[in-house]
Amino acid sequence: MPADEVDREDIKLQAVLLADSFTKTFRPASFDKPKVLCPLNNVAMLDYTIEWLASSGVEELFVFCVQHADQVKAYVESSSWTTAIKVTCVKDTTCTNPGDALRELDKRGLVRSDPFIMMSGDVVTNVDVREALKEHKKRHKADSANMMTVLMKEVPHNSPLRSVADDLIVGINSNSNQICMFESRKFKDSNVQIPSSFFDAQSNICVKSDLLDCGIDICSPDVLARFSDEFDYKDIRKQFIRNSVAEEEEGLQNKIFAHFLGSTEYAARVHDFRTYSAISKDLIRRWCYPVVPDNLPSGYERKFAYEYSRHFVYREVKGNTVVARNTQIKNGCILGANANIEEGGKIASSVIGNDCYFGKNVVIEGSHIWSNVKIGSNVKVDQSIICDGCEIKEGAVISKGCVIGSNCVIGKGIVLKPFSRITCSANTDEGDDGDDDWSDSEEDEDVQEDVGGGEFESEVDVVGEDGKGKLWHPVVTDEDGGSSEDEEEWGEGGGEDWDEFVSVESQSIGFDVKGANARKIKLQSGGDLDDSGGVSVGGGDDGEGEGEWGGSENDGDMFFEEAHVVGRQKGVDVVKELRDLCLEHDHNSSFQNLAIELNSFKFSQNATYEDVNCGAVLAVAERVKEGLGDEGLSSVAKVLSALKKELVLWTELFEKCTPRKADECGIIVGAERLVCLPGMEKFRAGGGFRFILQTLHDEDILSEEAIEVWKGRRVKGEGGKDGLELFADQSVKDFLEWLEEESDESDGSEDEEEEED
Repeated sequence: MPADEVDREDIKLQAVLLADSFTKTFRPASFDKPKVLCPLNNVAMLDYTIEWLASSGVEELFVFCVQHADQVKAYVESSSWTTAIKVTCVKDTTCTNPGDALRELDKRGLVRSDPFIMMSGDVVTNVDVREALKEHKKRHKADSANMMTVLMKEVPHNSPLRSVADDLIVGINSNSNQICMFESRKFKDSNVQIPSSFFDAQSNICVKSDLLDCGIDICSPDVLARFSDEFDYKDIRKQFIRNSVAEEEEGLQNKIFAHFLGSTEYAARVHDFRTYSAISKDLIRRWCYPVVPDNLPSGYERKFAYEYSRHFVYREVKGNTVVARNTQIKNGCILGANANIEEGGKIASSVIGNDCYFGKNVVIEGSHIWSNVKIGSNVKVDQSIICDGCEIKEGAVISKGCVIGSNCVIGKGIVLKPFSRITCSANTDEGDDGDDDWSDSEEDEDVQEDVGGGEFESEVDVVGEDGKGKLWHPVVTDEDGGSSEDEEEWGEGGGEDWDEFVSVESQSIGFDVKGANARKIKLQSGGDLDDSGGVSVGGGDDGEGEGEWGGSENDGDMFFEEAHVVGRQKGVDVVKELRDLCLEHDHNSSFQNLAIELNSFKFSQNATYEDVNCGAVLAVAERVKEGLGDEGLSSVAKVLSALKKELVLWTELFEKCTPRKADECGIIVGAERLVCLPGMEKFRAGGGFRFILQTLHDEDILSEEAIEVWKGRRVKGEGGKDGLELFADQSVKDFLEWLEEESDESDGSEDEEEEED
């Protein structure tokens, strides 16, 4: 064994804690403080994770901070955790995603223990990690490619701990627990593609959809090195793990394994306010013992102590908490220190923070009230979160799913709409950080920063004349990079298809999961949500299957959007990349070299020959457009002549890339995309697509069999809006009729010759 490996084994166990979740799902609560310092059952989330790491034998912890780094550092330095663990803050405000953070850690060379624990700062767990560490060490010693172990827990499909946005599908080798597939299926994806190798009788692969990713990983330092090598990796799960387990070629694999939690073990991440509330309830009901409200993390016992009583009610006993005699405290409640609750109130399934005052006849149900909150008489709060320093004035109603940011004031008699989020932060670009969930997946970046700035002005129609705050809207980015704040889209019952389900509503307490699932099933069957949140059945404009494209009226790059394919690097526009490879080809070079290069790329991305042919046709189009210029493109005859000349030159490549007749369909799909490119409008209107089909047929580039296959797909309605419109064009119909007549005449001539013989 190399000396450095022996040294690594002797190094004390280290851990990396990502204090930034790189999400926006905890806004507006996280505008003023980092998510990891937000209270969960009156304890900062960071304290849960550090307490667990210390109890698991970790001796040195690196807390990586980006946003609000100074607050985290100050909190760490002022805390009094057990001396068994050394905590160091690593600050780098230039990082925008977890990949950047791991590359920075690798650059600094701080992590030296093999293995080390990596986790998010918003995880709550009671796992005994010793067995998982032992298994990981054994596997890594046998094969250095075994570099990562992911902790997972089997949970019901309807568990509130699961994210509504993603449906995790994992392929596990039942013999070794090696992960062979790691797919985060999106809402409208009713199916998941499984590699054919899984169906081999000897594969022993079990595909599971009931696993919860706990956000805890056991890693060798090689994981950090891999991120330094793959400089474009931003997301740990959706890029690194997904692509690593999809690699099938021996020698190139980063092998990743799963460790399943036992029946009494608990681990979950606070993804958003919905999971925040679910985890809070689990702790109150003691599912994560010994992590329970009456067993506080180290240091808290100096100030607070909770007494556990029947019906899962916890009262702080060191402070001066006063509750009126006729106020009802029902199941599943926590009452913080120095709380003062007047008579006639009712509190159920709620957490009350420290130093709070409630007036008479206050009703709080299923809610979380943080510290220093003042609530007037006759106020109702239902399944909401009220952050530090807020005031809710007399007679106000806080409807389900609301989040009231720090120091906001809700005026007298105001009724907030369900799922409203109120903030009084003037500059709302400070928050949890980057993108979606341990990730910076560009395709998932639907919820963008709401950048304010300047002097703060309250919205009196929302919070009242005596209130303070404004309604916070996520900013939705459209395809062209524009943005809009659409209150209806993000409100209850508004919006269309998936946008509604990944919106504020689905990340809030009180979200109707059953209703959402019903709408989800209807959407998957081809319906669209109407304005009332119902479903109107009808086909959309999206293309289906076979690697083809969905019609779009946007610019040409939209034609490169395609469905997820197993074994393909996420975010890669395969046809576009193939087109670019063809554009780099020099006509003085042999097409044999280009064919080899295209074939290699095809295998690396699990593409098809149809993709290759489609990319080649689009490369031809780009060469023609560049050669003719804007003036030349205005002449249908000039475009057709140039296309014919260029297509004939590429005949050799088309022959090499069409081992089957059906592969030629990619040439036709490429021609469809060609005439829909910007600048080709006049050519399309002049029957250009029909002329291309005729040319391809006359030059023997395209067989009649391939045209028939393409025709059959379009008859079935496959191909998207533009594809179906081109197929319905009268000139195309005339060409297909002529082709059929020619085929019939040819068959008749052959029959006559046979009779004469």
